Amino acid sequence: MEDIQSILTSRDAIKLSYLSTLRRTAGEAVISKLLGSINCDALCARATALRDGLCCALTLPSAEKAYANSDIVGGRNYHATITFDDGKIWLARFRLPNHNAPATEEGNFDRRSEFTTYRFLATTSIPVPEVHDYADDGDVSNAVGAGYILLEKLPGKPMTWYAATEEQKETFSRQLADIYIELDRHPFEKLGRLQPGLNADSIEIGPAFFNYDPAGKASPCGPFEQSSDYYRILVDRGLNLMKTREIATSTPVDLYLVYQALLDHLPPQSENSSPFFLRHMDTRDVNFLVDEEYTITGVIDWELAILAPKSSAFQSPLLMFNPGHIVEKGLLTPSEEESRFCRILSEEKGRGDLSALTAQKLHFGFEQCTDIVPSDCFFVETVGSWWKAMTGTETFDWESWRKEALENTVMGVWSEGWTNCCCSLETRRQ
Repeated sequence: MEDIQSILTSRDAIKLSYLSTLRRTAGEAVISKLLGSINCDALCARATALRDGLCCALTLPSAEKAYANSDIVGGRNYHATITFDDGKIWLARFRLPNHNAPATEEGNFDRRSEFTTYRFLATTSIPVPEVHDYADDGDVSNAVGAGYILLEKLPGKPMTWYAATEEQKETFSRQLADIYIELDRHPFEKLGRLQPGLNADSIEIGPAFFNYDPAGKASPCGPFEQSSDYYRILVDRGLNLMKTREIATSTPVDLYLVYQALLDHLPPQSENSSPFFLRHMDTRDVNFLVDEEYTITGVIDWELAILAPKSSAFQSPLLMFNPGHIVEKGLLTPSEEESRFCRILSEEKGRGDLSALTAQKLHFGFEQCTDIVPSDCFFVETVGSWWKAMTGTETFDWESWRKEALENTVMGVWSEGWTNCCCSLETRRQ
């Protein structure tokens, strides 16, 4: 059977239509599975109890209606609407049970982290929805069945950056600069993700992410006192996938060389220890709610937010990136929108220190290289963009870089076997 990438690049209308039908069928099946696990009466009863007995009505759109509706399904989540008799509206946020969804332990961790992050942000000037309750998947005390977060529905619509006028972009960028400045006021001591503390209103710093052993058992990684440990374990995660033949089975040498280069060029060590700052991991335009004047009414989807080194936390948002420069040309240079944002931070807000951080993407480039494999489209461009940004060089030739990397590597002779290669990289990591 023809692979998906071949169909996408073929531009064959019939094949693309068939692929779209398959995707929709699979997507609706996932949504239906989730809906079948939700006890609607229990969900309404819980919401009513949280509002001191005020009655409510639940809107739980069918899979057919929800699939292509971004107000209901966004990324990995499904949103039901709870409308109270006084007109107030909440959302019930559920994680979709996709085939590639993380283990229950990690999914619950993500949910708790998002809930706690919103609770923290409510103490700042950053506009976020108020959260009211959460429950875990697999918890016998969760009468609703599926894990959820109950949160306020904010006014505004998801922003469409490409459709904004220059004046609207200026308006948005000034508000975003204020958000960056507010986040800079709240340093943390460790690198990790926020979790509920032992007391009702307390906050703890938990692991940064999870690794999995060959049996599929989740193992928490972090929190970290040094960012270098975090980045080394990110590379180590890729190494373990190579050892178990889960990635790069046909071109392990290429990925090994990239991992070796990453270990040799970790992000700036001047920020190796605290303070760390909260970083939103999905700063696409859809996660900023705005009104008609492009006033930000809410910043949403903090599901994977992490406490990160300062130059990572204050990179420019993804919505301002120039994908063509990054993907096609292998450049991490600032786009016009990023340059404007830097100017606002520096000249209007008097924060040249933050402006200098938004203009670089060393952390972004590093993280992209830990997530890509040689069979992916734009593998060479991704590696090249990180290498150029990190070394300050203007050009990158994969074959020349690969040859030099092979000559300089300490992994020994490849004919000695793949195990020796992995052991060599593990020795360097330690």
